[in-house]
Amino acid sequence: MTSIAQAVEDIIDEFESRSSVDEKYIHLFQMGAELPEMDESLKTEENLVRGCQSTLWFQVTREGEKFYLQADSDSMVIKGIAALLVRIIAGQTAEEIQKLTLDFIDRLDLWQLPSERNNGLVSMLETVKSQVSSYK
Repeated sequence: MTSIAQAVEDIIDEFESRSSVDEKYIHLFQMGAELPEMDESLKTEENLVRGCQSTLWFQVTREGEKFYLQADSDSMVIKGIAALLVRIIAGQTAEEIQKLTLDFIDRLDLWQLPSERNNGLVSMLETVKSQVSSYK
């Protein structure tokens, strides 16, 4: 299993290998497009991420002590970012997920707004952590 730190570094390396912002966005959009389709029955008010301007759903599931995230959005950018979180969280423990920060987003060099000031990104992370905590 890949640690959160290794998953984050792998993603950063992928984005750093793209030579332009346009190529980075294309990669982000491709990641979002490759997300497994989320069952319509999971697109509920309970799974709706509050504080995100786009419509975004998260569903955390647990297998043993490991957690997994399903996501979908009506925005290509948000769906791409959700795909990053799906990849990072896959197979991680609750303790590891609770330590996750958004620092890696800033290292992707996609936009100027620091992640800690982007309410939508903060809401994504808070939603994941809250859903993971609800399993305890």
